[in-house]
Amino acid sequence: MGTLYVVATPIGNLADITDRAREVLRTVATVVAEDTRRSRKLLAVLGSNARIESFHAHSPPGKLSQVIALLDRGDVAYVTDAGTPGVSDPGAKLVAAARREGHTVSPVPGPSALTAALSISGVETGGVVFLGFLPGRRQRRQQALESASRTDLPAVVFCSARTVIRTLVECLPYFGEGAPLVVCRELTKLHEEIVESTLSAAPALDVVSKQRGEYVLVIGRRQLSPDEVDDDRLAAEMELEQASGASTREASDNVASKLGVSRRRAYKAGLTAPAEN
Repeated sequence: MGTLYVVATPIGNLADITDRAREVLRTVATVVAEDTRRSRKLLAVLGSNARIESFHAHSPPGKLSQVIALLDRGDVAYVTDAGTPGVSDPGAKLVAAARREGHTVSPVPGPSALTAALSISGVETGGVVFLGFLPGRRQRRQQALESASRTDLPAVVFCSARTVIRTLVECLPYFGEGAPLVVCRELTKLHEEIVESTLSAAPALDVVSKQRGEYVLVIGRRQLSPDEVDDDRLAAEMELEQASGASTREASDNVASKLGVSRRRAYKAGLTAPAEN
């Protein structure tokens, strides 16, 4: 029974490949790739003579069974176009099928556009909603964005050059014009650009108007107007701050800054929040 190695590959700079990924891709008999043309170039650089098989979102139904059959004969490595398989590509289907058939699935971690963008965003997360590439149908995109905005968490969206402006415009009603934004273009590549902005200002940015390369958008927490913040929400936020050890005054400063309300209103809500036992 072979092992399916899920191998992260560089998202741009080839020097980012890990030693373990290099070793696995050199030693397995077969590499299953989302884009065989790109992966063949990578294998050539690594000096790998592995056989390459394709598996992607549009593969015929029988292709999955063929890949599983390869695992019956030995170890297989799965790679996506770039980055970590299964994050925003059809890798999940292959992983689930391999596990159902009793094969071991082992991650070979490494580069990821998601974690790379979050690490340099400066956005405090405490959790994040990862949307990947938004659906093609407008109604489904709207549903995804509405659902994400309701979580009150930062969101990460992948975009192609063709869809980046449309995506930014469609995000506005759900996250608000003043929502903080970090636009990442061509991460780790020669023409990498990382720009801080807001949702409303972003479409006019030079990095966006270029519409070249691949984009990752990190959208900060939805910006509520003071009128949208009810007393229950304020009391809950104050309770969380106080539970972490902040005094009522410190908590009111933090909550007022976070939610855009007056310090006095936050302080008053803190006085009514349940005391910690």
